[in-house]
Amino acid sequence: MWKKSGQIIPITNLLIEKTIKDLSIINWQLTNRVISINLVPQQLENLELMNSSLQLFSKSKISVKQVAFEITERKQFENLAIASEVIEYLKSQGIDIKLDDAGTGYGGFSYIQELNLRSLKIDKMFVENIGTTDIKLSLLDSIIAFGKQAGMEMIAEGVETKEQSLYLLERDVYLQQGYYFGMPMDAEEFSSYNQEIQKRHSIILG
Repeated sequence: MWKKSGQIIPITNLLIEKTIKDLSIINWQLTNRVISINLVPQQLENLELMNSSLQLFSKSKISVKQVAFEITERKQFENLAIASEVIEYLKSQGIDIKLDDAGTGYGGFSYIQELNLRSLKIDKMFVENIGTTDIKLSLLDSIIAFGKQAGMEMIAEGVETKEQSLYLLERDVYLQQGYYFGMPMDAEEFSSYNQEIQKRHSIILG
């Protein structure tokens, strides 16, 4: 549908503009934190389009280095060679590219090799089987083993319980996201949440 309507680029740019506005309000630029924005593979096959999106940061205090782009494995690339060139350009600007939904889609782990990706997100469908005898649990362990051997940054999605979080921590997957840590929030709620995190961090550093 996105390809037929041609709306994915303007929608992405509107999302980036809103993200920049919301993050500027909470002084995101004073931190070293990174926000992730989802793209479809075809957006990474056009450097001109990507540059038009990056230009949105030039009028803000938020650095492009504080954004990461996530590409889903559920949609197929049409030209891996061009995508690889665009990704290398983005990386040269300090922008991280993450493989989302790892292990669920078209590319398998060939995307990691062909696009030289260094970050992968472990899909919720694997995480939710922690504590069960489902075969996907062995697949989760295989994905983690692969990521560790390849020296990749790994982020686990859909962490909803303490048991799941501890299982991942025991396997050196320290970056986690999911309802166990916080529910989806609007900008105002996230601002309050961010302030609370900063207070806790200050107390820990003492």
